[in-house]
Amino acid sequence: MLRFLVPLFVLLLARDAFAQCLGDGVQVFPTPGAIVPINSRFLLEGVGTAREPVVALVGKKLRLVADGHEAEVKAQRGWESSLGRATIILKVVGKLEADKRYTLRIDEALPNVALLNGRGGAVLPEWHTGKGADTQPPRWLKRPAVSEGFLRRTAQGTARFVRLNLSLREESPAYLVVKLEPRRPGPSVQQYVVPVTNNAAFIGHEACSGTFAMEDGRSYRARIEAFDAAGHNAPPVPPVDFEAPADYSAQ
Repeated sequence: MLRFLVPLFVLLLARDAFAQCLGDGVQVFPTPGAIVPINSRFLLEGVGTAREPVVALVGKKLRLVADGHEAEVKAQRGWESSLGRATIILKVVGKLEADKRYTLRIDEALPNVALLNGRGGAVLPEWHTGKGADTQPPRWLKRPAVSEGFLRRTAQGTARFVRLNLSLREESPAYLVVKLEPRRPGPSVQQYVVPVTNNAAFIGHEACSGTFAMEDGRSYRARIEAFDAAGHNAPPVPPVDFEAPADYSAQ
């Protein structure tokens, strides 16, 4: 049974990453600035007040624009969180061209929306394409396992996360689709998408929104699928069981 006795360095990292509310706006995957294959898909997440406008894009088309080339991307249904977030899939119609810098014109579909994970204050996300397509599915080098948890109460509310450590052999950015269910009768099953960064992924919520709602100390089972940016999925892995971080000082 994991008791979530978190080392100081983890607390410091988590405090900076999750203590404050993310705010209203959109995030994109792969992270802007990343090198992506020419057959990449993209994920667009709406947070807070941007959630419903993002969901409303399903069935519509956006543009990826590069010097001398333009590609359409069709918005497809993805996943919805119970805590103020929704992610849709942007599938490129055709393929991108190699060695180009593409800009996603989200401003045409979502005027004045804030880009929450832009680089250097950028208002539109950009990516660089590599030499070709990603044709190989990701392979597990280390299966996902919960390493620690984090809980912090602030004036804005409670942030609660668990960290999944993992390792994939993969040429392009990767993400997880997690199906989270309580191990005892209780809240309904949740399913949402989580990016992989530096061989780790975080599931949970900050004070104002999040990927998953988790109750204090409740036992959960996470069924995990891994995908690369091109949409290939890794072989299945056993589910991961864990306890949500609890505020034992309040007991």
